[in-house]
Amino acid sequence: MKLKGMVSLLLLMTLLLLPAPAHSAAAPQRVLLLYDSLAKGTALAGNVAELQRLLAAYSTKVTLSSLDKYEKGVLNSYSKVITVINRSDLSITNEAYLKDIADYPGQLMYVGYNTPGPMKQALRLTAAVWPGGSAKLSIGGFSGIDLKVEEMPYIAASQAVRTYGRLSFQESSLEAPYAVSSGQYTYAPYLRQGDSSVMAMAYVLKDWLPSSAVPHTYLVLREIYPFSDLDLLEKVADRLYQEGIPFIASVQPVFGNTDFPAMERYLEALKIVQSRNGTILVNAPAVRPPINSNDYTLHDKMNAFLNVLIKNGLAPLGAGAESYWSYDKEYAERGLGFFDSAVLYPDEEVRYMDQTNVSKTFASSLYSLTTESLQGLSHTSHAMPQLPVNTAITAELPEDEAGINKLLQTLEQQWITFADYKQGAHKTVTEENTVVSADGVVSVNGVPLNVDYVPEAVSSDYQYKEEQIRSFTKLFSVQNKFFIVVIIAALLLFGGLMTIGYRLYRKKYLKS
Repeated sequence: MKLKGMVSLLLLMTLLLLPAPAHSAAAPQRVLLLYDSLAKGTALAGNVAELQRLLAAYSTKVTLSSLDKYEKGVLNSYSKVITVINRSDLSITNEAYLKDIADYPGQLMYVGYNTPGPMKQALRLTAAVWPGGSAKLSIGGFSGIDLKVEEMPYIAASQAVRTYGRLSFQESSLEAPYAVSSGQYTYAPYLRQGDSSVMAMAYVLKDWLPSSAVPHTYLVLREIYPFSDLDLLEKVADRLYQEGIPFIASVQPVFGNTDFPAMERYLEALKIVQSRNGTILVNAPAVRPPINSNDYTLHDKMNAFLNVLIKNGLAPLGAGAESYWSYDKEYAERGLGFFDSAVLYPDEEVRYMDQTNVSKTFASSLYSLTTESLQGLSHTSHAMPQLPVNTAITAELPEDEAGINKLLQTLEQQWITFADYKQGAHKTVTEENTVVSADGVVSVNGVPLNVDYVPEAVSSDYQYKEEQIRSFTKLFSVQNKFFIVVIIAALLLFGGLMTIGYRLYRKKYLKS
């Protein structure tokens, strides 16, 4: 019995000492995001969408709902709730929400107008509205960031334990914290899409959604197609490699004719990109109207394209998609389900197929900023301060040499330290292959991938249409010859008869 007990103990210790899988991740945090209005047609339009993208970058599973549709008891399923109030002229009238929020023990964040009574009391808060003008925002390592504001709610007074950032209004000596927090309550009065208040909100969320992970910044080249200037793409890759800048290429998928020379040249260019310390991400395909709700081929198409990449020595490590893709059952599962990592871009044209209010989460998700918006983040230090969230700095593929120089100049001026995406843990699984990266090593089906590559020329001699099978060619050839002989013989016979007839007629004519 003692021996059995010792064996059991040793087995238990062995199991406990086994290292956890490198790619295992904790269950995502769940947040209920409520709003009174999407503020369409106003200056605040899009701020809810920005919150959705920020929360995704913290690998948070979001349930989105209008306050009007809130039902009793829903709050009890969540430990964290965010309420966005975009209407200054209306108060919350949903009694079920008001009753539940009064007894809610979890973390509560409010954004916008009309702060509720319990929060005001807990934070000793006085809120006001600035009619309009200019303001400067300082937060983290950033300072003097210009904001153009109108009807902006702000914190006039508070005795909160924690404050975030500082707002100074140009037309007066007034200063106010950007956000405050104490106990279960956090209040951030202002969030506007397209300005630097979004980055300020990222600092607030970093504390509100605690994570031990250190955020990183990545460079992403977007809009890379088979018909792009691939020679220029290779030059960009070479220049970035020479400057020591790792980067991500977000490439468009191809769902047909993958054996054409154009596709081969595309793959050749991507292999060169990968060999220059570039990482391949696959962009979501463009969605064109009308949407066919009965078309379920997306999974098979994406699976086929990913396997083509992998077969040709390329390692796709994630997806790039507009944010709304993560709120669509069909797109999220059949289009993005291969990946546990993604870059979520702002929505440009939203075309749902099967919309849902619960987001798909990724173990690694990047919040995207353009190089233009990055220039608005002023700072006193020489180097760019570390951003509070995993961020993709996106740039379009330059159109010419001048564009390459401009891109490099912009990056040099910002002094950003870009991380190598391959250093993180990422996983892509198709029906045939598994691609994994960790600590800079990329493996395909368990075998480390050698990214060194010598370019090869692609032949332009390609038969785009199969030659038709000619099973009766010989027979038709014989028939043609036969008919030619018959025709010639008929002509000779006809000519002979004409000659004989002519002579007979002439002889008769002369006798007469």
